[in-house]
Amino acid sequence: MLPTGDYSQPLPAPALTPAVRQLDDLPSDVLNKLLAGLPASEVARTSVLSQTWRSRWESVAGLEIDLHDRVRDWESAAGFLERCAAPVRGVSIRGIPLRLSDRADGWVRAVAGKSPWSLSLALPMPTAVPSLFACDPAALAELKLNTRVLPPPPPAITGFRGLTALDLDYVMFSGDKGWERLEAMISAAAPTLEKLRLANIAFDFDHVAPGEGLPGAWIIQAPNLRWLELRLTMAGAGSWEQGHLPKHDYANITLNAHEPRDLLASGSLRSATLTVPHIRYMACSVCIGRSVNKRTDMISHRL
Repeated sequence: MLPTGDYSQPLPAPALTPAVRQLDDLPSDVLNKLLAGLPASEVARTSVLSQTWRSRWESVAGLEIDLHDRVRDWESAAGFLERCAAPVRGVSIRGIPLRLSDRADGWVRAVAGKSPWSLSLALPMPTAVPSLFACDPAALAELKLNTRVLPPPPPAITGFRGLTALDLDYVMFSGDKGWERLEAMISAAAPTLEKLRLANIAFDFDHVAPGEGLPGAWIIQAPNLRWLELRLTMAGAGSWEQGHLPKHDYANITLNAHEPRDLLASGSLRSATLTVPHIRYMACSVCIGRSVNKRTDMISHRL
């Protein structure tokens, strides 16, 4: 839990204990490394040790920050994000009260300014968070988004090229040709991307031309990808294919279609059941309506 309260008034200086004096004697780089290994809430609590330690936590880089549904004061939590040192190791934000959903973009903007290595964001309702694109594309290695709207990025943003793990769940790509933006997002991270999970993603049908049917085709291209999980509704996610995935050794794919023609309209069924010689495990389910019409489980002899 993050500390709350008014820090504008100076605290009375408590008597220094031997333990605090020993900490003060450590070199700053050693002390920062020790503090960075603690939960961020515990690091912030060191502010009560002495006047010197009152804002000591603000200079500790590499913190792991977890804001969840047990946070009592989200305003103080937002202030904590703004005051902590950059870069941060990871930030997880979940359990935001519904009434504060519209504040999420401001908090993400504060996080982006800290060059996070990992960012996990789960919102109570679909919410656009354009400040995500302010994150350092070279620093961000793990990105997990749940229940949000992904608007088109600024023209200068070419993608998060350092991602090793990408997890999108209930994410809608708003605007024109969202499928191309998803493909570009995966391709930008292709040299480093090892783990990909896409579940319940959707594209903006308002920008699909009349008579075009399913959204346009997109391809998963990631030569170093090892782990793939897809849980897609064809009517929302459109037509997709697997490109060349030479290091692919795990796949779990579930396709849902309201009507058989949704599957026939795309190459996804063929792509999902593609046999990869070196894959260790593959599970594929195709559901039409509420019934599972086909399931294939395959374990390679190389296990």
